[in-house]
Amino acid sequence: MTQKELISETAKSLDMTKVQTEQLLNATSELIVQALLDGKSVMIQNFGTLEVKQKNERVTVHPKTGVRTLTPPKLQVNFKANPNLKEELKNA
Repeated sequence: MTQKELISETAKSLDMTKVQTEQLLNATSELIVQALLDGKSVMIQNFGTLEVKQKNERVTVHPKTGVRTLTPPKLQVNFKANPNLKEELKNA
């Protein structure tokens, strides 16, 4: 589903205009991103939890050349699905 489709479907579901719905989704996205940047996890009921985790530095090996390089540490966004969502997907 594209952002345009999401906005359209949400607008129909909430009986709002597409402009209002786009503003709502953009504001929600900005709040989620800001919370993640602040090191907080974001739990959305019946959907899941988003959180930022630190990946440690590691040595990687290029498969063709065998050259080893050091990959620096980085932050990564992780998503853990809600058990209800997992069950729904399992039964789909």
